[in-house]
Amino acid sequence: MLIKYLASFILILIITGCGGSDDESSSTNFSLSGNILVGGNTARDGDVNDIGTRELSNNNIYEAQPIPNPVILGGYVNQAYSGPDGRFYEIGDWDDFFAVDLRIGQIITLFVTNQNLLGNDLDLALLNRNGLILNASVGDGKTENIVVPADGHYFVQVQAHSGASNYVLTIGQNTYSNSTGMRLSDDFVPNEAIVQPSPNIQSLDNRFTIQSSDSSRRMLVSLNTLSTQSTTSKFITPELEDKYNTLMEIKRLRKDGIAANPNYEWKLLQTTPNDTLYRHQWNHSIIELPQAWDFTTGDSSVIVAVPDTGVLLGHPDLENKLVPGYDFVRNRYTELDSDFGIDTNPNDPGDQLPGGSSFHGTHVAGIIAAQSNNNEGIAGVSWNTSIMPLRALGKGGSGTEYDIEQAIRYAAGLPNDSGDLPTYPADIINLSLGGGAFSKGTQLLMEEVRNKGIIVVAASGNENTSIPMFPASLDSVISVGAVDINKQLASYSNYGSYLDVVAPGGDNTPDVNGDGNPDGIISTMGSDVSDKYVQLEFSYNYAMGTSMAAPHVAGVISLMKAVNPNLTPQDVDDLLASGRMTDDLGDSGRDDKFGYGLINARKSVVAASSLNSGGQVVLPVAPPLLVVNPKSLNFGLNTTSTSLSLNNYGDGDLEILDISDNSGGFLVVYGNGVGDYTVTVDRSALAAGTYTATITITSSVNIVQVPVILQVSDSGSDTSGDAGLHYILLVDPGTLDSIQEIQTEVRNGSYYFRFDDVIAGEYIIASGSDSNNDGFICDEGEACGAFSTIYQPTTINVKNSRSNIDFSTGFNVNYQSQAVGKAVTPPQRGFARLVKKRKLAK
Repeated sequence: MLIKYLASFILILIITGCGGSDDESSSTNFSLSGNILVGGNTARDGDVNDIGTRELSNNNIYEAQPIPNPVILGGYVNQAYSGPDGRFYEIGDWDDFFAVDLRIGQIITLFVTNQNLLGNDLDLALLNRNGLILNASVGDGKTENIVVPADGHYFVQVQAHSGASNYVLTIGQNTYSNSTGMRLSDDFVPNEAIVQPSPNIQSLDNRFTIQSSDSSRRMLVSLNTLSTQSTTSKFITPELEDKYNTLMEIKRLRKDGIAANPNYEWKLLQTTPNDTLYRHQWNHSIIELPQAWDFTTGDSSVIVAVPDTGVLLGHPDLENKLVPGYDFVRNRYTELDSDFGIDTNPNDPGDQLPGGSSFHGTHVAGIIAAQSNNNEGIAGVSWNTSIMPLRALGKGGSGTEYDIEQAIRYAAGLPNDSGDLPTYPADIINLSLGGGAFSKGTQLLMEEVRNKGIIVVAASGNENTSIPMFPASLDSVISVGAVDINKQLASYSNYGSYLDVVAPGGDNTPDVNGDGNPDGIISTMGSDVSDKYVQLEFSYNYAMGTSMAAPHVAGVISLMKAVNPNLTPQDVDDLLASGRMTDDLGDSGRDDKFGYGLINARKSVVAASSLNSGGQVVLPVAPPLLVVNPKSLNFGLNTTSTSLSLNNYGDGDLEILDISDNSGGFLVVYGNGVGDYTVTVDRSALAAGTYTATITITSSVNIVQVPVILQVSDSGSDTSGDAGLHYILLVDPGTLDSIQEIQTEVRNGSYYFRFDDVIAGEYIIASGSDSNNDGFICDEGEACGAFSTIYQPTTINVKNSRSNIDFSTGFNVNYQSQAVGKAVTPPQRGFARLVKKRKLAK
């Protein structure tokens, strides 16, 4: 997400084209139109407090609302006389029931957005098809979780135990645990298995020899007959072939009704982080970060500076990763921290965006180097790199060119307005910010920084245009575009001749891997908006944009500096141009969409090390390993085709031996060898319901299993997503006052809008739901979107009519919030509707 900033003469991001035709006119009144897209697995609670919505009661199992699986659903429940005035204030809406087909091992999560405020507490329950409770999660925190015990049709109940709250309910595949998969790369004893006693075990005893005599528990057996489905020439070593044949025999035993597993050898896996949200970090896998961590997890002597909105210095995933920084926001009207000028405290006080502050710098810093393997939150690209927090953006996520220049100068150890220099200058500077114009002095500064050996990385921009954005387009700066989970150029990402490289930036609309969460980039975050009482909370949340892509590259370069402290900006330029840091995407070689390709952490670390050793790679050679992305697939209700990428994330040769699935025919996988595959689904012979399958890819090194889930709807039913009634607002970017309002329901997966009689000037466009009927859209738990991203709305300079102003919407939630315990100045809670409180007509 590219932060707009104000230059010395107040630079604001101006959209010169929105992908549609512009009506050049001498008229003073114009029109603005577009579509707001919603993900196909998005659903809304049928009975919320907003009196403008159509009510679809779901108060018991007989009125249970059917929902898709996987799903991201926004809703609202309340006890009588709790919460804002609205449809259910007096009578209450105690329970919401949802009917859904579930599969074993799926995770149901309830995010309570206003927990423990004024006694608000929601509970989650799972009921069988007869309405009997099978399990319930009744804590008093922000999240409730239930794991599905078996395949079947269920009811999910959300109940207001006390008070009132918006909520987000998600159902997704458990992509973290892979306990049923068997891989050659796993450590296990060849020719052995552990089996569970069963009635038919005696009829199969000629295939194994029992080594333990107690038949009341699992037994160790030696396998007497092994499958011979392979030849030595297909494997690197005979030992690997023995392991492969062992797994094949275990599969045969399973087909014959014997619960058999390999006899695994366990050891501590130092380079596999135990962070609780790591399972949602798909972005690490597609750039080979786990393989890079086998070589290095970074070095605390390497410093990445983050000139941005500041950083939440007390965030538990960042507080031990920071070196001293500085606050260069000098304007008393935009600094928001009451220090009246620049100071030594780079803590982020919030930028008071509608709907809550962005805490943009905190999100960026977490991507680079969140504290990792600490059983909390996320893992950073580098586990040990240090962060220099620098505050240069204030209210509204804006700042001046001059303030940003002072932050860059400080980071580089150059003279600056603080009159101070850091003890150790930064090695890398990440700039997830920019604008549409620059002064010559900025280019000279970038050259001065480069001459000091400091590497500058910047976000290319989020306008889906080839028009240069700055500083990313300047010489001496690495310009970073964004890709999604399928390694496709993100819909918002800027491109062009100046683009150097791409990295994961995410997309919050789809849920390709079916984990019940958007495919954005999750990182450290804060929350400073709630109900009546406002407290700062440390949390985690998804964001998308080139602002998220750039810190991936900065983090990877910090890993390179860990193995080669002498790495120079020219070294990085040369390695990029040679393809030694990237996986080529798009046209062969460099192209304007992907630059030199997708950053690859393992390749980058190896390349940096080879420079350090005079061309000889001193790092240990990584054995070949088949890695598949995404880790799982979600076809939802209407997707018929998606991509699957098979890659060798190691050295040496790897051969794809077999690709199979257990779908019974509704899945087809197209492709050959290592590379990109297409997976299609045929629903024509399937009855309505939820279906799962597993794609098994067998290589000469290891076996990878990819869970697949899809739904089939009843004939004629609507299969598109629905985020509820939306209020689309035309907003003054200076005052954040709403000027026009459109109310609209979803149609075929999108919300169409058109503002007429718009006077020439500058505007932002925002949209969202108002489930609790408090008069503001974009509260936590409500749908929210803005052009071009909600995290930093883009100012549109209206000089003529525009069309195709398209963006996305989705439900807003923070993950794993932790209250700091101090009150903060409450920002405007969201974008205000023109009529803030809508009372039900008597």
